[in-house]
Amino acid sequence: MKKIRQSGLVGLLFVVVLAVALCAGCGGSKPATTGTAPISPSTSTPTGITTPTTSPAQGSTPASSSNNLPRYTPSTVVSDTPGSLQLTSPDSVQKVTAFYDDALKTGWSIISSSKTAASTNITARKGTTGTTLSVSSTGSGTYISLVTYPI
Repeated sequence: MKKIRQSGLVGLLFVVVLAVALCAGCGGSKPATTGTAPISPSTSTPTGITTPTTSPAQGSTPASSSNNLPRYTPSTVVSDTPGSLQLTSPDSVQKVTAFYDDALKTGWSIISSSKTAASTNITARKGTTGTTLSVSSTGSGTYISLVTYPI
């Protein structure tokens, strides 16, 4: 009886050690925070693009690596991957929409457009590139999504 109890304890101890090791291996790293901090003047973004200190009304910002439209400023990068740029801004939907309306006048053909007080959705084409712009209110600012794709 004593041997059965000892082997049961050894087995239980083995399972506990294995579970702790697996949990430590799965959740031991910190989540990536690259690109989630507000972009400050003269700071490089995760893609190495230097952000100017001008506001949208003062001039154009550099294009993101993932699209041909300029990056709205002031904004915080949520995600910047090939073909997709996600931003947040403290500015209103109307102000962000006006900025991109001007940017789309640089050779883009509007395929479809839907604008309300709370959101804007525009699909456009320039040469062999298509883009979909979505701007929506977050309650504390604006969420901006730019997606590009070959046509």
